[in-house]
Amino acid sequence: ASAATARPSISSRGWPTMFVRLALEHEEDIFVQMGIANLEETMPGEPYSIEKLRAMFQGYLGRADPTIFFVEHRREVIGFMVSYICEFDYRDGHYTTQRVIYVSPENRGTRAAVLLVKELVRWSKSIGAAKIDGGNDNSFNSDRTAAFLEHFGFKRVGLYLTKLLEERTDGQEG
Repeated sequence: ASAATARPSISSRGWPTMFVRLALEHEEDIFVQMGIANLEETMPGEPYSIEKLRAMFQGYLGRADPTIFFVEHRREVIGFMVSYICEFDYRDGHYTTQRVIYVSPENRGTRAAVLLVKELVRWSKSIGAAKIDGGNDNSFNSDRTAAFLEHFGFKRVGLYLTKLLEERTDGQEG
């Protein structure tokens, strides 16, 4: 099946073995562990704070800001997505952003990322969002990420640039 038509895996009893759900209160440590794995893989040498990751999860629990989805396969969390609801600066209404999609390396090539994006689209429509912004804000597989999201109707719009203003620990210029 293509990315746009993938369906959840079904067990012999007819139950999905891979599905997306909201993260649960007791899963903060899972989120932090996967968040660290994502950061170390996609932004090596970039400093990060475990406390900030924990605060992000607490913001999710208290205010749904951000909203955190987990993808589960056979009762194990194998990936996550972080999304935000944003107000337009110039008009009424709101939109959503896909900030992070992460699937553990041993589960890439499965339906996990497809299911996360499908849930992003479903959730965004359900809350009346006008659009979804997505992609990546690092240089990790940017073209591959863009091509993947294009399967779901995302369009390349503009160009996003970054200038680092502090010294990096990985030897690259900032």
